[in-house]
Amino acid sequence: MWYDMSNEFVHSITVPRIYKLTADVVRRVREDGASLKTLIFEKKHPNVAGIYGLSVNTLRALPQIDQLLDQTQILTEQPRLNPWLARVLITELLWRKGCLKSNAKPILTVLAYEKKLRELKHLNSIGTPDVYKKQVQKPRYVRVNTLILSVEKAISIFQNDGWQLLPKSTTYSSYLQSLSQLSKPHFIQDLHIPEILVFPPSTHFYKHSGYLNGEFILQDKASCLPVHLLNPVGGSVVLDMCAAPGMKTSYVAAKLQNNGKVYAVEIDNNRFQILISQIKKTKSFCVEPLNQDALSLNPDQYSHVEYILVDPTCSGSGIVDRPEHSDTDSIPKSKRLQNLHSFQAYLLRYALFNFPNVKKIIYSTCSLHPEENEEVIDEVLGDVGNAYRLIPVRQLLKENWVNFSSTKYNCGDACLYARPNDDFCNGFFVAVFERNFDVILPKCNLKGGNEYKPFIKNIEKNDMAKTAVHNREKYKKTKKKRRNKQKKMSTDTNEFTIFEIESKGKVKSKKNETEIGKTNVCNSLSSNYDNKLVMNESKGVQEEILAEVKVKKSKHETAYQIKTNNSMLKINSDNEKQNTESKTDSPKIKKKKKRINKKVIGTDQLNFSKRKQNEETIIVPSKKSKKE
Repeated sequence: MWYDMSNEFVHSITVPRIYKLTADVVRRVREDGASLKTLIFEKKHPNVAGIYGLSVNTLRALPQIDQLLDQTQILTEQPRLNPWLARVLITELLWRKGCLKSNAKPILTVLAYEKKLRELKHLNSIGTPDVYKKQVQKPRYVRVNTLILSVEKAISIFQNDGWQLLPKSTTYSSYLQSLSQLSKPHFIQDLHIPEILVFPPSTHFYKHSGYLNGEFILQDKASCLPVHLLNPVGGSVVLDMCAAPGMKTSYVAAKLQNNGKVYAVEIDNNRFQILISQIKKTKSFCVEPLNQDALSLNPDQYSHVEYILVDPTCSGSGIVDRPEHSDTDSIPKSKRLQNLHSFQAYLLRYALFNFPNVKKIIYSTCSLHPEENEEVIDEVLGDVGNAYRLIPVRQLLKENWVNFSSTKYNCGDACLYARPNDDFCNGFFVAVFERNFDVILPKCNLKGGNEYKPFIKNIEKNDMAKTAVHNREKYKKTKKKRRNKQKKMSTDTNEFTIFEIESKGKVKSKKNETEIGKTNVCNSLSSNYDNKLVMNESKGVQEEILAEVKVKKSKHETAYQIKTNNSMLKINSDNEKQNTESKTDSPKIKKKKKRINKKVIGTDQLNFSKRKQNEETIIVPSKKSKKE
């Protein structure tokens, strides 16, 4: 609710939802460093394209907007105006539609400063930011989800909608020429990836029934290239180490036709939920999602992996319409690239060195910076020796490509670059590693290597592997059964009753806390194996682990009984000594000792109770044992 200048009550009029959602998206991108696209699709707003465009424009115009805010003092004079909403509204007013149609109080407030904003914009020669002028008009790519329908069926659906299919190009140059001239109502089938259909720029399918039910995936060609080049064989096992939001994961499942296994790993919980939604929507039933850090994967549990997709966090500098990350935080660009390079090399090295049966590994980024691409490849090539070879991508694409990595690096031109201005898609980098099983993997103690002891020990110690979402219920049931079993064992073997002597001479029943401590030790030994029992479904492995638990438990019980017997003998000896001393004490000394004992009885009472329990419950060795 707002009040006008006369302090009279005014009923608030709701700000259009698109502006409020965009303001929240821009704030989270700027303040939290969140992913713009992830936030956009989180909102589930029917006008996704509108929110995305307004968010991008606002982020890119922030320097100009902040300059205008300082000069107009609008936020100082109107403290109740949300600063992020003000930025979005100013963007819409000055660089987008040129008007604001609503009587909501925040909008009326910004409109009250419209004349001043426009004058300052003209006075300071603030025109359209240069980044807008560099925007590439790339076409709309649609990947057909072949898990639900065939490419031929998809083409017929679009033709029934009024679209006309152009003849398929035979060379890359002719294909690029067709893309540059593509206009409504024509569309074309991609030259390299048959599942991709290409439509004119600014074509929207967000409300199309095929998109809503998972038949069509709005996925840029550059994002499809890593999976296309990985090309896993049906029935094989694939690991996607950075899976969210799930576009590539669902494409891998489509390549396998759900015949095989895909482990999809994502550490961030919010992005993981998006991954789950994408898996369900696309009917990718062969995917097992794992909400954990890819670097915590135990190689022994995933030794059967044959293909790995490494698409790590990157700067995103190749994505069209995306603002530079350095414009949205305080971290210098060089420092950020250095941090990203370290993590990317770490993750790629972990994939190369720790999965013995892997045949092919794809490394990809949506970045155009060599620090995240050629320099990462060069670093790991020096570690793997001849155990892997870098496959020239030009051979895989049959020479139908124009941009490759730089020859000034050790990797040469073996890797692929997609460049927006040349290839009419987002900027991307792809490298293809193929395992040479004739050469043994060398030892590597760098981060991610097979001899990186601190990290490997940390995994074994903490057992960091988490259960997939669809196995969590099974995990809970298994854990509950084991707890019930442990509780029963505890009741049968470790519960005793002791007698506590109180000041009035009454007897009170109480559980022996020392024995409870012993039980907890044994139970903790058992619980340490919970994850292993869940992750290893083999009965033989489970029986082996249970046997190990019983042996360790038996050792602890034996050690504890010996310790208790020794304590009992010491206590008896002390009692005899005290009795001897008490006989020789004078009445005055006895009275003084009685007062002292009365003060400390609160702390000694439990020990005394334990001694009585030991005397009553510990099995006394036979005479034969004493002689021995």
